[in-house]
Formats: sequence, C-alpha cells, structure tokens
Amino acid sequence: MASSNIKSTISRMRTRAQARYEAQPPSVQPKLESRPRRAATTVAKPRTRTKATPAPARTAKTRNLRSQATVLGVSHAASVVVPRPSPAPAAPKCQERDKAQDPKPDLRAQRRAAMVDLHDVITVDGACLRDMYKGIASDRRIKNFLTATSLYDYNANSWTGLPHASKGGVDLHSRFVEIFKAIIDGLGNANGARDVVDTRDMKFRHRDDSAEVSTPDMAIRAAGPSFELPRGRDQGQTVAFSNVASVFNVKPEGDVTEEDVDHLAVYNRQIFFWQLNRLFSRSLLLTETHVRLVHCDRSGAYKTTPLNIHADPCTFVRLILGLSSVQERVLGLDTSVQWTVKGGKRVAGTICTLDALGKRVKYKLNMHDSCFVTMLVRGRGTVCWNAKDKDERSILIKDAWRTESQVPEYTFLEQAKGLEGVVQMFAYEDGRARTKNFRPECFDFISDDFYDRKSSRVTMARYGASLNQFTSQRQAISGLRDAVQGHLNLLKARVLHRDVSMDNILFGGEGAAIGNRGVLIDLDMAAVSKGPTATIITELPAGTHLYQSISVLDTSRASLVTVAHDYLDDLESFFYVLCHLLYGYEGVGSPAQDAFTGNGLLARWENLPNDDASTTKLSYITHYGPNLVKPPLFWSSACIKLCDDFRRYIFPLIEDKLKARVIDRDPNERKALLEELHDGLEKHYADIIALFDTALEDLQKPGGEDPRQAPIPPPPSPVPSIVSYTSTTSTRDKTTSSPSCRSSSSSAKRSSDDLEDVEISTSKRQRSSS
Repeated sequence: MASSNIKSTISRMRTRAQARYEAQPPSVQPKLESRPRRAATTVAKPRTRTKATPAPARTAKTRNLRSQATVLGVSHAASVVVPRPSPAPAAPKCQERDKAQDPKPDLRAQRRAAMVDLHDVITVDGACLRDMYKGIASDRRIKNFLTATSLYDYNANSWTGLPHASKGGVDLHSRFVEIFKAIIDGLGNANGARDVVDTRDMKFRHRDDSAEVSTPDMAIRAAGPSFELPRGRDQGQTVAFSNVASVFNVKPEGDVTEEDVDHLAVYNRQIFFWQLNRLFSRSLLLTETHVRLVHCDRSGAYKTTPLNIHADPCTFVRLILGLSSVQERVLGLDTSVQWTVKGGKRVAGTICTLDALGKRVKYKLNMHDSCFVTMLVRGRGTVCWNAKDKDERSILIKDAWRTESQVPEYTFLEQAKGLEGVVQMFAYEDGRARTKNFRPECFDFISDDFYDRKSSRVTMARYGASLNQFTSQRQAISGLRDAVQGHLNLLKARVLHRDVSMDNILFGGEGAAIGNRGVLIDLDMAAVSKGPTATIITELPAGTHLYQSISVLDTSRASLVTVAHDYLDDLESFFYVLCHLLYGYEGVGSPAQDAFTGNGLLARWENLPNDDASTTKLSYITHYGPNLVKPPLFWSSACIKLCDDFRRYIFPLIEDKLKARVIDRDPNERKALLEELHDGLEKHYADIIALFDTALEDLQKPGGEDPRQAPIPPPPSPVPSIVSYTSTTSTRDKTTSSPSCRSSSSSAKRSSDDLEDVEISTSKRQRSSS
C-alpha cells in the first residue's frame, strides 16, 4: 500500500495569531484566475504571504482565525461568518489612570499586524493626487482664497511659515494645524461639523486589541450620522478613531522613512474597525515640503510617492477638503447605513437595501443587539447588522466583499431555500460598490497583489445563540445533530458547505422543531457539489484550521494526491466541533481556561502547523479518544460515549481515504476506491445522526446530564510525535468499523478561483467569552 509514502510534510498555513477580539475572522486567498502579471512597485520589505495565498477569499480560515472577527455591542449570536464574541471591555477608568497603565505602543508590531492584513502596500505616482478630489473646489476659487488669507505666497511659491527645508525651531505641527483650520473654515462649509485637532497628547485605543493605542499627530474631528464620541476607556476624550474623518502624521523631511508612511495603514485599519460603514479610509504624512497619502480598502492598500505641496498648493488644499468633507460618501462611508446621534451617542439607526421584489426598503437597526464584524480590512470584510422589519421581526443583514471569480453566497442561499437546518435568505443586493472604483486611474490593476472586490448585502433570518452558548448538554447535542442533518440537506441541493465550525452553527429559535434546533450558517466558503464532492480543487484548503479534516490538512503533502473537498471532510469537521465543546467548556457559560494554551489538545489542533495538527488529530482518533484524554467532568457519560463512538466511526473512513490518496497508486484504482467510499454517503449520515439520537435519548433519562465522577486512571502515555500509516492500520483492527462502504472523489482539475478560501486571523483566541 506504499504506506511509507505517508509523511507529515504539509505546508504550514497561517494561524490566526494576531489581534482578534475573540477568536474567530479574515482571510487569505488563492488567486482566482491566471492572468499575465506585471511587477508592482511595492514597499521594500518581505511579503508576508506567498503568492499562493493572496487576498482573503474563500478557502481556509486558518487557525484561530475564523475570520478574525469580533462582536460589538450586546452579545447575541447571528448568521455570520465570523468568530465568537470577545470579552467585554473593562469598565471605564479615569483617563489619567489609563495613561499611566498603558504600556508604550510597539509600533513595529502594529505595522507588522497591518501588513499581515493588507499584504504589500503598492506604491503609485503621487501625481494621481491631482485628480483625487478634482471636483471639490476649482483652482480659481482656491487661488482667490489663498491670496485673500495670505496662507500661500505666490511670489515665493511657498506656504507661509513652512520652509522648503527643515529648520530648527519651526513647529511644523502647529503650523499645519493653522493651515488646516483656515482651509476647513474658509472653504469646507463644515459649519462646525469638522475641525482639526492636535492629537499628539491623545491616545486612540485600538478596537481589535484594547491594550494597543495609537497617537496620530493631527485628526479631523467629525460629527454626523456616522460618528460618535469615544466610549469605554476613551470616554471623556473628545476625539478618537470613532469620530475622525481622517488622521495625519507630521515629520521633518529628513527624518521620513517608508515605515513612517506604512504606519498610516495602522490608523486606517482602526478607522475601519471603529466606523463599521467604511468603504475606504485615507490618511496623510506631511513634511515641510511634501505630502504622501495612504489608502486602504477591502482589496488592500496603496501609498503615493511624495507630492510637493509648495509647487502644487491647489492639490494640497483639495486633499484637505476631501479628507474633511461634510459629505460622508466623499470620506469613504457607506451612507446606506445611518445613525441618529444625540449627545455624541448613537441612539437609533437605519439600513437601506433591496427587498425580495427588488424594491428599496429601509430597516431599523436594532441598537440593543450586537453587531458582528470581521477584524480584518482586506478580504470579505464581513459586517452583520441586526435589524427589524416593518413587522418588528428580527432579521440579519450581512455585508461582504468578494472577488469577481467567486460565487456569491446568495447563489448558494437561493439553493438552500426551504431546507431544514440551513440559514434562510429573504433577499439580496449585489454590486453595491467595487474597490477598483476607489483607486486612481494610474493604479496597476493587474498587480500581483490586487483583486477587485464587489460588495453585496444579504438579508437573512435571525436565529438563536451560537452553539458555544449552550444552556444544557442536551441543547448542545441536539443543535449539533440538526446541523449535521442540515449539511446533508444542503448537499442534496448540490452545495457543499466546506467550513463547518463552532461559529457557523446557531441554535434555532425558541421551541424549534427537530431539524431546526441547530442551523448551519455562513456559505461564503461553500462550493457547488458534484454528488459527494466539490466540483473543483482549490489551491488552498477550505475551512477553519481548528476544524479542518486530516485530509484537508494533508492537502500539500508530497506523498499524497490532492483530491477535491468532500462531505467526509465536513463530517470530520463536525467531530472536531463536538471535541471543541467537550474539551473547550467545563460548564454552561464556562470555557475551560487552559483549553487553548500550552500542550492542550485543542491548543495543538489550533496552533500547530498543518502537518503537526494532522498528526495530532490522527493520534487522537486512532489511539486515544475521550476515554484516555479526558474532557472536563461536567460532560456526562452520554456525551463522552458519543464522542468515542463518533471517533471510532470516522477512523476507518479517514484511513480508506488516505489509502486512496497514496501518490503511487494507479489513478483508476484511486478513483474506484474513492467512489466505493462515497457510495456509503446516505448510510454515513444516517449512522452518525443515529449516534446523536442515542446520546440524546440517554441525556433525556433521569440523571442523564449529571457530571461524571472523578476517575483515578493511570496517566496516558505520551502522544507519538509521528503516527505512521502502519500504526493506523493496526489500530483499525482494534477499532469499531464503519460501514463497509468506501469512498471516492474524482479529483477535479485543480483550479484557482477560490481566492478567499483561506482566512487568517490575527489575534489570539480569548476563551473567557467564547
């Protein structure tokens, strides 16, 4: 069987290692299509990803990521592609105490986090700035204003008070504040809604990591439907990322480095995270001679070369007017989402979209429920808005961005209409915006690292809490059981989910009938299925790293042939969701504190690279299970038995698939083996659902949910560092066999239209609120 060919040599996927409020969102994606590429001018620094893993598209939300996302507002689950909520921020403290406690920011680490998210920051000619806000004010009007105010000396071709070269004693910051204020007051028609603030002594807290702060030199403080005064630990401060139109840094010309320019991307990202209706954000680096702009949107970022502000005063004035505009659309805000702001606080809001008949409709935002947001800029940029329709029915409206070649989620949701155990869509609106329209004409649109993205908005039913927010063991198991049934229903509709995870299973509404007690959501990574398998083989494996099957983790293994993602991969993912419940929680609302730290089982599955995670999962399934690696005592014997029976059932299926994938096997024999395995599709689902039904019967008996008694077992032997193919074969003889059926999946021709199948998260999972 060529068993010696099976080695742990899978290429490592990125982990959700950075700043994520909780544990889940964003994204890295494989290229969508092959097309000729020109070398792009980029920052002189190593790429954070290889070409095979470009922007966030739809293939593997790696590791802790899940889309690095967070929940903002009241904790409440919804149909989203994002992770669990993070712990609530600490109660506000006095600003002085915060300042004393805040450690000095690690600016390099902040830039690294931004670059992991945004990839390369492409450089474009600063001459493009001349056309950026061309219609905002004419040259004649600007010249008349500058002449009348003596801000600019046309005889010397120089801004008054700004030298052409650095001179000691010149306070550049104060002079730029004066210039900005005069321009905004004189040409901006702001009427007090915009003003420039010197922010050198202020700390703007980061939303994806409240321990991090930024201190831009200047900011345009804004008031209006999309802005609110700082809250939480920033409360009492008059300006922060939640109410700025733009921010600026000022440095002497001779001190400027490319890192200084790139650091503006840190600010732009935080503006996205605090202002959830952002389409793009821009900021400037100012010197006594030049200006440089950094722009961020869902396709990444670009920066300009220096533009001489003395030689081109009209362009500089237009930049100031554009970045302080009272028209929120000009600032890069989506005006279909608006709030009523009183006393600097949002008290109500609305969102506009299309209904099922294609008519424009306005829904009220539910200000008491949480909003889900992916804590990444580049990629799908998922934001889920909780709203109510005219009948006061709760609905969920999901905004996301996809590349041109990706199948939109609403296509799969259309096929899922009427299916039990699967999220239901009411309406959708496509083509709301495109990132290429936010870029200048001189931009290299065929750059290696640029993918045009299109925004869509989907209106869906609102369900209950996420699976991890179970209130009883029986509720958790019944929700997971119905999600498995929903997965089968979806597969029969020719849709393979490919991203089964804890976050993508919600409880049904109160009193939900069997079949809808658990609902499978988030079809962003779904694929059209050809019977039991996806119709394509993606460059990067799909799913969330913690829950990826052994076969998916082994995709890059040189000794194995890559085959299409199939339903068996997703059934195995359901097993890892069950393990997450059992090992990740020691009670209702009580996450196991050490589950994702150190050498714990879940920590290894989530934090190890693909080859090691695959080995550890195989070791657990073949040798250990819950009877040796024991979950918290909270979980009843019925749940432990379910986990062990599930483990024993899927092991032979995993083994048979591994055998079929050995690289030196005859292709026709491989195809026959996989087809034989897949012939058992209906039985596989029926048998696994039957395991859940048995567990539910046991849980319903008197004392069925009682915690287990503390055993005194001998310590388990160490997990082998490598589980060989031979060892798995011998284990199978001792393991309860699954149905005699075998599998198959004709490996579809490898293609690359799955740019977003991989998602990266940047912050470490915070267990306390998951």
